[in-house]
Amino acid sequence: MTAQSASPPVMLRRPNGRMQACDPCRSRKVACDHQQPVCRRCISRGQEDECVYTSSMPRKPLSLKRLSSRDPGAPAGATTYTSSNSFHAGESSPRTAGLGPSRRPGSAEGYRSLRRAELRRQTNTHVHDTQKVIPPLGPSHTAYSFESPVDYAGRRRQSINHELASTTATPGGHLLSDRASTPAGDQESGYLGYISHSSVLQETESSLSMIQGFQAFLPQLASNGSRQSVEGLRCHCSPTKEMCLVVLRGIPAPNVGHIEANKDSPLYRDSWMRVVGQRVLSDLHERFGSYLGLCRVDSQLEDIAHFLSENTTKPFREDEPDPEKWIGQFTGDNLRWESIGFIFSFIYFLPGDCTAFDKDAAKKQWAQVSRVCLGLCIDLSRRFASANSLLAQLYMRRSTLESVHTGDASYSSWGTGAESVALATFLGLHAESNSPSYEPSLASESRRLLFAQMFVGEKHAVLFTGRPPRLSHRYAFTPLPLDLRDEDLLQGGEAIKEAVKSLDKNGWNTSGKVYAATFTRARYILSLLRDELIEIGIGKAAQKVACALLRDVKERQIEAIKDFPSGLDYNPSDLADPDANINVLFARILLQLEQLQNLFLIERLLLKHGEMNKSTLLPISFRLVELTLLFWTHKDRFAPFRNDFEWLVMAFATPSGGILCMELLNSSFKGSHPKNSSITRSNIIQQLSLLIGFLEWIDPSRPNGTMCVTTSAVMRRVLDHVLNAGSENMSWQPDNALDDMQLDFNFELFDTFDWIRPDVLTNQALES
Repeated sequence: MTAQSASPPVMLRRPNGRMQACDPCRSRKVACDHQQPVCRRCISRGQEDECVYTSSMPRKPLSLKRLSSRDPGAPAGATTYTSSNSFHAGESSPRTAGLGPSRRPGSAEGYRSLRRAELRRQTNTHVHDTQKVIPPLGPSHTAYSFESPVDYAGRRRQSINHELASTTATPGGHLLSDRASTPAGDQESGYLGYISHSSVLQETESSLSMIQGFQAFLPQLASNGSRQSVEGLRCHCSPTKEMCLVVLRGIPAPNVGHIEANKDSPLYRDSWMRVVGQRVLSDLHERFGSYLGLCRVDSQLEDIAHFLSENTTKPFREDEPDPEKWIGQFTGDNLRWESIGFIFSFIYFLPGDCTAFDKDAAKKQWAQVSRVCLGLCIDLSRRFASANSLLAQLYMRRSTLESVHTGDASYSSWGTGAESVALATFLGLHAESNSPSYEPSLASESRRLLFAQMFVGEKHAVLFTGRPPRLSHRYAFTPLPLDLRDEDLLQGGEAIKEAVKSLDKNGWNTSGKVYAATFTRARYILSLLRDELIEIGIGKAAQKVACALLRDVKERQIEAIKDFPSGLDYNPSDLADPDANINVLFARILLQLEQLQNLFLIERLLLKHGEMNKSTLLPISFRLVELTLLFWTHKDRFAPFRNDFEWLVMAFATPSGGILCMELLNSSFKGSHPKNSSITRSNIIQQLSLLIGFLEWIDPSRPNGTMCVTTSAVMRRVLDHVLNAGSENMSWQPDNALDDMQLDFNFELFDTFDWIRPDVLTNQALES
């Protein structure tokens, strides 16, 4: 190995400590990114051979001795030098980075200040393993750069039509984001927006760079003091070591289980993450299989923990365009604690060959183990590394697991969701680049998909609990993810470019298939509209303004749905096809429910603000109940989604079921409904009877089981009144038992359940 390859390139610095620009950039007075051996500006201009870094000899300061020996006859300002100290203006020589200035500029005090800054820089360089200092906006970007980035081979990246990166439903889609397309890889402060404390300083840096012809350099202090020392794992009483051992004891042994790969699934949790999870588990078993048997020795597990912790301290490069290199940062020889978290982030872990009873027991045990170990992997990642998108993935997965284990209305579920949102905004996932020169990759698209999924989940949590949102469409500027296949993203290169060419002008695929990005894009569009409804529902909008906004949102949703690809349309005949992809079918039904849920909220809010047209609300409610019941009446086919049943019935069927109950208590039509002939009093009773069966079928010990029991009891009382009051010739009044049940549904946002209150029931009974 040559000396050049064994040592890092020499980083030249000016006397003031800033990095030296190359000669062409300095002569043209433009910012240089200091990339060695050739900077990117010279690559883009085809001046690779002219890109040379030289450091001009600084002017030698005047010493006190030489000042006193000045020739009295010399003119003012002139200095007499001896031949041994003569200075040649054209002389230049390169200097080794880190050694400080070769000559002392300015006064003695100025030199000491510069020397102290240089020592701080050397200390910071040592802590970061001689990393190059990266400015806040990335290595090759300034705040006002209008050049397209170039790849490492020197070829300018091709631009993609900006319309592919956003649609009219994307807020801020007409604006270019201030955030660079390549976030800093190991920046402790995370994303800092336009109104942050550092924005003016960044603008000043950029302006100074363009004026002086070099990129402004500010010494960075070592910020890793809060991180856990890897050597601390050797301590016998280290809590971190105990956390590592708990996680490593929970990893499945080789040939005991595997992560199931769901092919052709449109669900985000089954996309590239599942493929990576399989790869991580395989790499871990291949490297440490002998240590991960049924009988595990702590000393061997400590070796694994030390290996993972060392890798976790390495910076994670977010902007790596090559998918294999990006995945390689946390697989193979670079396994990290975030990688181990991927293994525990899947609910459906399939054990090896065993009986059906043992499989069920193993799945239940794995659900508990994975929940604990995933949380520990997150804590370990935070101890050894800065925040990154991998950690954000784990936060989102943990939020999903908490909702499954503790219920959607629990504090644990709400708290983990808040943590995932906090990390997303810290990383700036809400303000990903919206530049026309955007070039998709697995890394960039995964961040867009991640934020879209977080936004969708957060809106559902808000509707379920009625609590204020933590993400708003007003501050979400990340464009929609492109409708690309996971296989193309994993392959990268020409595969992505060809896939992008096949997209339509709005960014949808033209093959008619449903991918993870297809489903996520559609849900994200509906969630952006849903967030506007939430803003009206819990905000302080005036009555006339609110009604106009609601009608506008309704029209925009109708127009947005028209642009959805046909592959997302739900067809009732699909249920009759035994060969239909159950994942795609589930996605289509869920998307239909979310569309109806938005319309349901619009009609409810219009009623709240004084528009008394109830004829539209009942058909929407009836359809919501009808679609939700498909999961129960076809529960064998939808068995993979068993953990979602409680949430589905409570989020979609229960509020709309309340509207059906109010219709039975106070009928608004006779015979069949004027807008839907299939809606009759008899059909409403049948649907409510099935809904009661669905609610009572759910085990009360399940996380949302108590709410299901309470809701079914209220609906059963309504049916008892409707079916028995006429035959017994008696009016139904709420009794004391109803009061004792304390049926106050605090988890519903728009007070749908006011019909169960005693005063409302009394008034309705008197009116009837």
